[in-house]
Amino acid sequence: MVALRFLGVMAAALAGAFVGILVAWPYHTTTRIDGAFPLPHHVPKYPGGVSLRFAMVHDVLHERYPRHGRAYYEERNRTVLAALNVAAAKRLPDALPSAGDFALMDDLGVGLEMLGRHEEAVEVMRNKLRKQEKAGVRGGDLYTTYADLGTFLVHWQMAEGFADPPKTKERLREGLGCIRKSIEMKPDAHFGREIWQAVLLEFLLAALDKPDLLLQFDMIGDRLDKSIDPSQEDRINKDDPHLWGGVGLDREAAYYLSDAQKTPDNAKTWENRVSMFRRAITTVGSEEGWREAVPSSIEQPAPFDEPTLGVIGMWRLGGGANPHFALALGEIMMRVGQRHIAWGAYERAADLAPAVSKDAEIVRKLVAHCRKRQAVIEGQLPAEEAAALRPRYTIELAFGRRYQEEYQTYEARRIAQGDSLDDPQFYDAFDAEHGPIASPVGPEDKYVVEQEYFPNPRFFPTLALFAGVFAFSAACLLRWLNGWRRRTLTHPLE
Repeated sequence: MVALRFLGVMAAALAGAFVGILVAWPYHTTTRIDGAFPLPHHVPKYPGGVSLRFAMVHDVLHERYPRHGRAYYEERNRTVLAALNVAAAKRLPDALPSAGDFALMDDLGVGLEMLGRHEEAVEVMRNKLRKQEKAGVRGGDLYTTYADLGTFLVHWQMAEGFADPPKTKERLREGLGCIRKSIEMKPDAHFGREIWQAVLLEFLLAALDKPDLLLQFDMIGDRLDKSIDPSQEDRINKDDPHLWGGVGLDREAAYYLSDAQKTPDNAKTWENRVSMFRRAITTVGSEEGWREAVPSSIEQPAPFDEPTLGVIGMWRLGGGANPHFALALGEIMMRVGQRHIAWGAYERAADLAPAVSKDAEIVRKLVAHCRKRQAVIEGQLPAEEAAALRPRYTIELAFGRRYQEEYQTYEARRIAQGDSLDDPQFYDAFDAEHGPIASPVGPEDKYVVEQEYFPNPRFFPTLALFAGVFAFSAACLLRWLNGWRRRTLTHPLE
């Protein structure tokens, strides 16, 4: 009898445990934040290279970076010409210059370019190239010459416009040829900026023959007619078989970025892992129809950070704001879910759109495309947040432009006072007064890992509670039944 009662209590306990499982199962796991880890685009393509942060895109769109003014380049050109012992850019000495003189010629060419004296800048680079070839300079030492010459040729043509198609094509093709040579010599220079400069030139050359391409693609091959829901897009490639965070890639990337690049030998051992890290980056560009429409050196979609860094480099270090750059940044940011930055990029592209074409209808349609993309973004945001987009953009852009204007005014004043550009403290007073201009990195560049752990701390106590209650109740019931049975046997009914 005792054994039967024991079995009954155990059965009740098991039944209670089962009920406890039914009650506790919705809460059987607990979520815990493991920490913040790198995103895949934080791993640079080349060891020790620059990696992208979304704040960099925001800043270039709103001119939040220092930019030298005319006084700076005029003064630098004066000192360079004095060092070269010449009176004018076109009368450089016939004697072969030293390597240091070649660097001065680079400075002179850039200075003339930034002052809008494109033809003279091109002549300086041609002169430098002739002297380098005569001196037997070869290979990578010609990189800056070809990169600058190609850039100056393109900027020269952009300044003159596209009214003369044959001449435009000739100069753009020459510039493209120079850019391609610079890529062959140093593909990792300027975080691959020249690669995307070449893609832009290939696109522009194709658009000269087929202007409608300007309404079909951006400069890297993103389709403008593609329907995109930025709320569903992400910085991480969902199609990659090695899910970011799913197999510890985020932790490996954190270690790689902190330790692995400290020595070249150690970095080499990570080459395959870096490739795996970067496969997890969302890709952009070269979408349907691009390869058939544009004879481009980019035939496959690329990790989004590569063209983004290229555009930022061309914008900041080259000719400045450009509608093709702004439009591409908008399309890229839409495809990685960065709605606020994308909205600002489309606003800037719409402002700059008249520079895209002399055809008013193309400009009108391009602006309409920007407004359509902005409407998608606005429709996904709370009304107050959407209404604040344009005022905030206007304030941010005015702030950036004012900073650059004050920066250039400061340069001009110091130069007028006779201060040297070589003074390492030249900008200290300005920096102390204005503080940093770059935006801080925000949550869009943080990857917070949340893990579910089994069991939840309350899971087993819940099981024990229900098992105990059922077992106790069963024991009490069995005890009562046993007492009732004894009473019945002692006092049988008459």
